[in-house]
Amino acid sequence: MAEGLFGASSFGGNASETKNTSQARRTKLYPYDSTAMQLIEPYGESVINNLTKAKLWEAVSKGNHKAQYHSHLCAPTSDQWHIGTGISLTAAALVAAVKHFKSDNVKALIKDELYAKIEEEVTVMLPVFETLNLGKGSQDQRDTGTLRQAKSAKMSTPKPDVTEPQVIKAAQDFHAWLSKEQSPFRSFLFITAASNTFFTGHVAELVARVAVSEKPMRVEDFVTAMKARLHKPPESQPAGVASSATGLFES
Repeated sequence: MAEGLFGASSFGGNASETKNTSQARRTKLYPYDSTAMQLIEPYGESVINNLTKAKLWEAVSKGNHKAQYHSHLCAPTSDQWHIGTGISLTAAALVAAVKHFKSDNVKALIKDELYAKIEEEVTVMLPVFETLNLGKGSQDQRDTGTLRQAKSAKMSTPKPDVTEPQVIKAAQDFHAWLSKEQSPFRSFLFITAASNTFFTGHVAELVARVAVSEKPMRVEDFVTAMKARLHKPPESQPAGVASSATGLFES
């Protein structure tokens, strides 16, 4: 997947099939239904780079026992509105990626000639992504948890209205870009995604640092915890324990 930036390369593999057990599955997708969330591995590497295009599409379109699919791009042709939502959300993700590609930190990490190669393509494609990024539509979700609130507090400005001819042209350009075998920007996304390990590694070490400073945890606490981890976990709590989670999870 990095051939668009560095030259020819090949990746692929097989993926286990997803079984569907429910006949009445929803087409409204929540963030946790998305392909990205389904493929993320919080304490290791995602299997994304082991999937062929055919296997990835099979898994995404099969969904699970609750969701009919993991991307609105999989909606039937009779449901063009939801397919459009899938295209729009894809564009939204790419707009966010371009924003961070343009940061000074990223520019400092990439060789000038490679950065220029990616930037040239991004300059052409960003207006396309922005035109197609029409918002989530009916996929908006009321966030109640503190982590969800933080996730929703994104820096954004109101989008100007776009005309139908502009959307049509952008849709054509986006399809042409996706149909290209090689792309410097897509290669950049593949490399920096690092099978999700950079993001999840950052989150893991950040939470650990917060535990050290805010819990707080001393070095002695770390040593004690890891010594305990070397041995078998404690036996399950007997009936009649003093406290439980009943008050939170059960009525």
